[in-house]
Amino acid sequence: MNVNIENIEQKFFKVVESDEWKELQEKFNDCTDIFVLGHGGNLAVASHAAIDITRLSNGTKIAMCPDSATVVTSLINDTDFDHWMHQWLKQTTSTKTPDQMKKCLILGMSSSGTSRDLIKALQWGYSNDIQLACITGKPLIEKVPNVTEVDLGCEYYHTVEVLTLLLSYELTHGSGKVCPPIGGNKPVDIAHYNNEIREHSYPDEEKNIAVDFDGVIHKNSKGYYDGTIYDDPIEGSYEALEKLSQKYDVVIFTAKAKPDRGLVNGKTGTQLVWEWLKEHDMDKFVTKVTAEKPRAVQYIDDKGIKFESWKKYWSDN
Repeated sequence: MNVNIENIEQKFFKVVESDEWKELQEKFNDCTDIFVLGHGGNLAVASHAAIDITRLSNGTKIAMCPDSATVVTSLINDTDFDHWMHQWLKQTTSTKTPDQMKKCLILGMSSSGTSRDLIKALQWGYSNDIQLACITGKPLIEKVPNVTEVDLGCEYYHTVEVLTLLLSYELTHGSGKVCPPIGGNKPVDIAHYNNEIREHSYPDEEKNIAVDFDGVIHKNSKGYYDGTIYDDPIEGSYEALEKLSQKYDVVIFTAKAKPDRGLVNGKTGTQLVWEWLKEHDMDKFVTKVTAEKPRAVQYIDDKGIKFESWKKYWSDN
């Protein structure tokens, strides 16, 4: 006897024709930041969904998931199991304005509908004016206002998890992004986007300037030390950021902002950087703090080498 997949194809089409799904699709299309949450098997599904929502959205949406074991266990240790998700959301959205919060969507995933940590996260989202939705195998045991709940009506965990992942692709497809076939061409919208890049470059390359944090703005005289941001600004850094911000969007890139970096005094590295910038009145010059290498017209880094050719590199080094 084969594993019971509960007529998964029929369930899929029944869901996407429902009013609840249409409401979820509208919320998804309207938002730029998607926080995908689940635990157990659904945390793996949420992680996979977040990666591909971001990858296939061509920069129009950023999806995030607290899928690092280090982050999850640290948050549970700092709070408790029921509140770790909402604490992650609180830290992740700490620098967003009220208008930016309205463009965020919490997309929960739960097989049983009994996930207390997810329910608490949805409640926190409601109190902070974030868009809310949840895909469930069984109805949530506690209703949260403004949550668009898509009930799959499944009996098995494996069916819920497979169907939920399929539906995450349907959300991406419903936002105008075509999912590419294996070995096939890229989606039409991505190909068109790539053609524009070749002709016009990325707009960000012309407006962003990327500035390293440690050794360029923050003295960092003792290295990592205890993980805190302990040192003074480098002389001239205030004036430099002020001048750069008059011409560019200043993006600070630093490993301190990595999402899997452990908490220091209950705070993420990104929070610590923003607090230090605010303490020294530099936050007003900075557009973004990121651990990724941003697209930019120029990079200012204490350890960088301007590359011209490998021949010149080896002759100089």
